[in-house]
Amino acid sequence: MNVRRWESAAAGVLSGLLFALAFPPHNAAILVPLALVPWIVALARESSLLRALFSGALFGMAFWCASVPWVSYVVTNYGGQSPVMGATCVVLLAVILAEWTAVVGWGTAVAGPPGSWRRFAAFPLLWAAAEHARSIAYGGFPWNLTGWALARRPIWTQTASFWGVYGVGLAVAAVSALVAAFAVSRRPRPLAAAAILVVVLGVFGAARLARPEDAGDARVVALIQPNLTEEDRGSPDVAAESYRALLAQGAAAAAGRPDLVVFPESAFPLYWDRSPRLRADLLAIAGACGCPVLFNDVTFEAGNTVSNAARIVTPGGLAAGTYRKVHLVPFGEYVPLPKIFFFARRISQEIGEFTAAPEPVLLRAGPFVLGVGVCYEIIYPPLSRRQTADGANLLATISNDSWYGRAGAQEQHFAGAILRSVENGRYLVRSAITGISGAADSRGRVFAELPVHEAGTLRARVRLLTERTAWTRWGHNLPFAADGAAVAMLIFGLARRRIARRDRAGR
Repeated sequence: MNVRRWESAAAGVLSGLLFALAFPPHNAAILVPLALVPWIVALARESSLLRALFSGALFGMAFWCASVPWVSYVVTNYGGQSPVMGATCVVLLAVILAEWTAVVGWGTAVAGPPGSWRRFAAFPLLWAAAEHARSIAYGGFPWNLTGWALARRPIWTQTASFWGVYGVGLAVAAVSALVAAFAVSRRPRPLAAAAILVVVLGVFGAARLARPEDAGDARVVALIQPNLTEEDRGSPDVAAESYRALLAQGAAAAAGRPDLVVFPESAFPLYWDRSPRLRADLLAIAGACGCPVLFNDVTFEAGNTVSNAARIVTPGGLAAGTYRKVHLVPFGEYVPLPKIFFFARRISQEIGEFTAAPEPVLLRAGPFVLGVGVCYEIIYPPLSRRQTADGANLLATISNDSWYGRAGAQEQHFAGAILRSVENGRYLVRSAITGISGAADSRGRVFAELPVHEAGTLRARVRLLTERTAWTRWGHNLPFAADGAAVAMLIFGLARRRIARRDRAGR
């Protein structure tokens, strides 16, 4: 057996597994720049485009199967599927998402001949372009982008204020490619370049963290985490008791006189437009604290349009404006391609399919101009960037992560949310029904946090900021430049190979 023929495939699996360990809940951050090295080394030596493509697919399969096992918990516990089908769903998701890393593997090999510096140069561009494409194509799935693995180490994420989470991934891939180039060539220059790049990123991060934040109106936000599970909400008797406990928790939070109270997604079993009781109860909490209350709601409009929404109630009544969710959860809030996925049933059966709003709106009350993300959609960078550009002075996300069990989805979700604060230079507050609830400052430093599956109310002092980062103003265009560079490199590589084959045929 020719072991060399299997080198890139084995390296892809190894790197995929190591890369998964860099993400929450494992948080082995040392692996962030190192995990990709074995795969890049193998790609640099690979002579077969097909094997390079296959190695990328195996990387993606290994990474996604190891990092999102909670998908199985969701479909078995709440989707009515068997354990076998749960495992099958994880594998199917991994297969779908592995297409992007397969393109990275193939494109790296196309960029130049084996051992060529062009392969090492191509990999970071292709990696960043693949993460960007994955965030957009088919409605987008920007889960576990490279920058998430560094969310708890803010010194390494500060460049996101310039080029977003995609740029952080580009920088990580560049360091990995330089280390791989050293491993292949045994020359010190690539390693020295990697060290210089790490120092530059670290110095930039340290300098930005040391710089005082812009002056902003300081306010106290009370974040409610009731620790209500789906089972609690599904039982009528338990739901009634949970509702009373939730109101008591809200009243206790209001007694502390915060400037804003935030309830998580799915906290209430009632809806504002259809429940006089909910209206009275929320008005009582708002009146007790003399402050606005942000809560999750469902709106019912003409034409059977139903939206997952966020609203603000003040002591004087419902504030003007309703935020309707823009990015819906596939199979949770709608079924994509229903003619293909005819066998799939929605995880949430409470209401018919939700309708996505065409664009986000801001919620305003008193000094607060809130850029809201409901649950899953906070992981989409363009959403918070648009809201910040439109004038949001605080980012808020309300979430229901009770579906995911204990396999790390909550920690991953929170990590993704933190990057929005760095990108846009805004404080971010998060209220989740079972956790993680928390708050991060404008540099992405988490300064208040409630762990998963623990009831409590978190008080966080935030600043309402108005300065815009480079990412908010113009940096969001940089990922498209990386996309263009990656496509140009692929075209050049394909043209080079075509010319080389023609020259060989003409001899």
